[in-house]
Amino acid sequence: MAPKIEGIDNESGEDSSNGSSTSRRPIKSTEEYRKRRERNNQAVKKSRMKTKMKTQQMVEKVTQLKNENEELEENIKILNKELDMLKSIFVAHAGNAHGVQVNDAELSRMLGGSPEVDEGASLLMSLSQAPPHNLA
Repeated sequence: MAPKIEGIDNESGEDSSNGSSTSRRPIKSTEEYRKRRERNNQAVKKSRMKTKMKTQQMVEKVTQLKNENEELEENIKILNKELDMLKSIFVAHAGNAHGVQVNDAELSRMLGGSPEVDEGASLLMSLSQAPPHNLA
């Protein structure tokens, strides 16, 4: 048998005070109602705090990942420039070592036409085509 709640008839589910049909909720002025409300309020506060903490952690993680992504993109740019420069050095060296002449236009076409690489390739080409210095 279900426990009796003050003001509610357990058998019929009707309010014993006025005879109208209501749910099995306690009357607002009872101690049981106040205890239930307090427990509910505490549960709501706990739930909201937990949600707020999760949201804050997610925002921090997004910020961290954005910063890491920017650093990685910067590293990619630096490494691409380094790769382009190494390609230009290799092409210039390979051309000189084997008697193959590569002009600036061919070198730029091979390296993708980056302005920084074009400038570096031109410099290397001019240095590689200059007569060797005699140290004697």
